[in-house]
Amino acid sequence: MGRSTVHYADNETNNILKRLHNKLRPAGTPVQRVEYIIELLLLRIFEVKLTQDPEFAQLRSAFNGDNEKLLFSELAGLPNEQILPTLNQKFFPFYARILSEARMVWKGNLSTKVQDQLVLIEEVFSNSNFSNNVTSGNMAEIIGLVAELDKDRLLKTDLLGDAIESALSETGGTKDIGLHRTPDHIRQFMVGLAAPTFADQIFDPTVGTGGFMFDSFEYVMQGVSQDGHWPGAKSHPELAAWFKDWFAKHPVPMPSIETTTDFYRTGVGGIEYLGMVRKMAAINFYVRGLNPGNIQQGDALEKFGMEILPKSKTVILANPPFGAERDKESYPNVWSEYPTESETTILFVKLMLESLKPGGRCAVIVSEGFLTWDQNSARALRRALLDECDLKAVISLPQGVFVSKGGQGPKTSILCFDKGGHTRNVWFYKVTNDGYTMGTNRKPVPGCQLIEALALFHRFVREGKEPPETRHSFCIPADWIKVLDPRVKDKIRDETRAEMSARAAEEKAKLAEKLDAQVATKKLTATERKDRLAQHDELWRSKTENAVAQKIERAHLYSFNLANHRSNLASAQLAAWKDFAATYIRESDPSKTLEKQYHAIAAAMPDDLDELISGLDPRHTLELDIARQFLTGISDMLFTKHPHLRTLQEIIASQQRLPRVPLRGLIRLNTDTVSPSDFPDTRFRVLGVNNETGVFLNGTLPGAEIKQRYYRVKPGEFCYNPYRINVGSIGLNEFDYDNQITSGAYVVFGTSEGELHPKFLGALFKTPQFLAYVNEKASGGVRMNFKFEHLEDWEIPLMERQKELVAELERLNSFADATFAVAKNWETRIPTTEDSREIGDFVSESLYGIADKLADSGLYPVLRMNNLDERGFWHLDDLKFIDDEPSEERRIQHGDLIFNRTNSIDLVGKAAVVDFDFSGTWAGYLVRLRFNNELNPLYLRDVLSTRRFRQILSAAAKPAGGQANLNVEEFSKISIPYFSPQRQAAIVAANEKERLAIQQIVKMGDDARLSANQLLQSLWEK
Repeated sequence: MGRSTVHYADNETNNILKRLHNKLRPAGTPVQRVEYIIELLLLRIFEVKLTQDPEFAQLRSAFNGDNEKLLFSELAGLPNEQILPTLNQKFFPFYARILSEARMVWKGNLSTKVQDQLVLIEEVFSNSNFSNNVTSGNMAEIIGLVAELDKDRLLKTDLLGDAIESALSETGGTKDIGLHRTPDHIRQFMVGLAAPTFADQIFDPTVGTGGFMFDSFEYVMQGVSQDGHWPGAKSHPELAAWFKDWFAKHPVPMPSIETTTDFYRTGVGGIEYLGMVRKMAAINFYVRGLNPGNIQQGDALEKFGMEILPKSKTVILANPPFGAERDKESYPNVWSEYPTESETTILFVKLMLESLKPGGRCAVIVSEGFLTWDQNSARALRRALLDECDLKAVISLPQGVFVSKGGQGPKTSILCFDKGGHTRNVWFYKVTNDGYTMGTNRKPVPGCQLIEALALFHRFVREGKEPPETRHSFCIPADWIKVLDPRVKDKIRDETRAEMSARAAEEKAKLAEKLDAQVATKKLTATERKDRLAQHDELWRSKTENAVAQKIERAHLYSFNLANHRSNLASAQLAAWKDFAATYIRESDPSKTLEKQYHAIAAAMPDDLDELISGLDPRHTLELDIARQFLTGISDMLFTKHPHLRTLQEIIASQQRLPRVPLRGLIRLNTDTVSPSDFPDTRFRVLGVNNETGVFLNGTLPGAEIKQRYYRVKPGEFCYNPYRINVGSIGLNEFDYDNQITSGAYVVFGTSEGELHPKFLGALFKTPQFLAYVNEKASGGVRMNFKFEHLEDWEIPLMERQKELVAELERLNSFADATFAVAKNWETRIPTTEDSREIGDFVSESLYGIADKLADSGLYPVLRMNNLDERGFWHLDDLKFIDDEPSEERRIQHGDLIFNRTNSIDLVGKAAVVDFDFSGTWAGYLVRLRFNNELNPLYLRDVLSTRRFRQILSAAAKPAGGQANLNVEEFSKISIPYFSPQRQAAIVAANEKERLAIQQIVKMGDDARLSANQLLQSLWEK
């Protein structure tokens, strides 16, 4: 598993830990630095417990007299150069014999709890020695940083784990330390799922720093104390509120002394492979008053059957390492059938299954691959979880839960199962918002789905009921997971029997030849020969059926990728199927298996297909596919006779590739407004939105000049103008300025973290489907007013791999933009000359275009101003048409020059030459020109496409109603560099090579843009 270097701790603690590591950098590797930090933290923790914990009250007298200066707080008063020798020569030797010191001042026998904890302190400090690499010049600062750490962080959180994470953020730290740490809120969530009690034996075979175990202990204690100590002030506020309500509704009576003693001695424990990490887990136990001795060191897989007894635990919570190295080649003690299994996740889950008592509960994190791995051991383990356990839930976690500096960690899920019985239904829940932002510095956000998951699990799943179905939550029958496609079974049977039959025939021929020889020599009678051949046939029949059974079993995947078992039919489609379904219910009759149903359909007469096909379950992907197969082969005549079958076919055909999901719940409205005038000296960045660039920086103003209320805008939020969204005034804000705001008349909203990628939604906003929806929702019909409620109702095709699709769209569009930039910057090369002449000197004919109404289809094509660009290229993929035949004078001929007389000031005067066959005419904003033999129209096109002449054309045009107009007279007065017709032809030929290359580049860009649009449109396909 990828090591988590995600920071969930508060920024102050993270900063202190980073500074500690920097100060200790001369001391060596991240591992060595962590050792030093552990020892300093333990000295500080000991002093805090000594002063606050009543159980340590008698020990306080051990620090009278000369020993008074052996407390952590005294180090702060020492000069730099004395701190290091004081630690090595006084502190460490004293704490290495703390048990003896305690016995000298304790009245009576030490309590078991105090003795266990002092034994741990002696263990930690028995070999402690700060090397001279820990430079004395830094020691005062190091001590000061440890002293800055908040007491609540010391005593109520996994601060040692935070120290490790700080080390892991450096190169080499992960490999050296080998820690697999689960974030606090995920641990607390899993503890909440298991709901341990004083009666449980709680265990983690890969305990790490002990997080699952001390959270379980504090969960149990919280049920009694109800003091809000757990999950603590640093936990996610929504999770803390849920647990507060849960404990209030499920109070636990004060247990007996015997119960609490047993729980302390044996109730919570685990095994950790690495000695340093086991030490940290033991310290975490010490901090919380648990028995540090319950944390063992070693290979849990090797210890199974000896120190870890089968059927000995009632609750197991774990996050086992993924793909870790094994200590031994085989572990027959864990799984005799697969002793050499190399995937440690499989071995650990098997160990957990075997370690649970009947009725025991387990919640374990597995990689997404575990759900579908196809090796025999993985299949067998998934089957065991279905047949020997009640697999309660598969809870999918967002990929960002485990992430390192090197990138995204693995996608993971939580399996929840109870030992014993068998599985009837499996609950699937998909978490997309775990309550924190994505990235390495995760911050709390509202809408944490862990709350809903806990509530549904305890209200429904734990009670054996099915929760209400939503897009995040649904149940899958275990039979769907265990069933094998009957078509695959038939194929296996046919192929295996054919193969075995050929082998049997070959072996029988050899046997017959041998038997014939024995009959010929009177060693065997004919009857005996017949019996021997019959025995051979029976043996091969048995071998064949065994081979078939083995291959069929190996073909079962037992996939826990539950979403793949469920069809994409919408609720309306399922209801339509149900309306036509057969009256009997196949699931209620054990004899009517899917395989029998399939063979009954395959053998049925046409008149019986109606009832048999509609008896399939359309919710099940496999059964729906079987229905599709049979319906595809039905003739039109049979559909006419049985219209019901046509209805079923139409329902299947209407199945959407991707589920349509309303944006409600996926987007959140920004209501964070500000009155800039309240901050007159603050400079605000004012953002606008338009249909060309989306969100843009409109200006910077002091607050004193802004009188209205504005919205504060965060990066990744959308802004739109509700009155102009129909023309594309919506955009994604990617600016991250201080004090950035936008108009209070706009609508500002963000997307649900982890569930809807903002750039994915931004791409959908550019599709025709969104524009059609916007226009459909236009209020009043006079002026657009697209409300946020309208946006919430819009249904989008929600896909899983949004990030990958966004990356592909960005790649295609970036490539297209690059090609268009090359084309835009290209211009033809025109030599200089002293000779210049007006265009009008060569015009033989000019004619304005038609004013007829144009249509999308017709008999004669019509060129419009959008069909040519300022570089002189044609774009003929968007032609319009007329049905009336143009007159002869209005027919375009090869060599005609077309120029655009009315357009924006930048585009007016653009010109192109018709160098293709065209049977149509041209529209009113265009003018056709023909010239005498002294001017080559292709040369004129090349001249007019240069930047210099684009500016001349713009200057010659006259503004008219928001556009610019350039009539024939003004156009004719423009002077151009003049060469002989022969030289003009040579210039055109030289430019034509580059022009063709630019055309190819533009085509590549157009193709890329088309691919991007097709990719987007494919999401809407059904």
